[in-house]
Amino acid sequence: MQPVIIFIVLMVVAIALAVGMIVQGHGCNRLELCIRRCFIKGDIEEQVPEKIQHTAYYLMLELGDLLESDKDIEQYYGVKTVFNHVSALRAETLGYREQTTIPMRPEAQPSYLKVIK
Repeated sequence: MQPVIIFIVLMVVAIALAVGMIVQGHGCNRLELCIRRCFIKGDIEEQVPEKIQHTAYYLMLELGDLLESDKDIEQYYGVKTVFNHVSALRAETLGYREQTTIPMRPEAQPSYLKVIK
């Protein structure tokens, strides 16, 4: 009797995992989409366009290269630049296209710091 109960519990867990993967999955076929519509109310989100995926990937690579640098100032300005690009990408994906130009390198600004001994 106990092996039957254990088998039933394992089957219920396996079915629950399969349904969970279908609900959270991408590129579903028709049967999976029907099952997914039963659990998710409203429109099913579409996959992210490849252009945005590639842009995000290259931003991540650029950030990794900047953080490997030994110079702190280069890291600082590089992270600020990547942050500006990420903000622009986020605004573009949300539909709020702002017509702003983002400089690739920080502008040279004079330093107003004085050394006092």
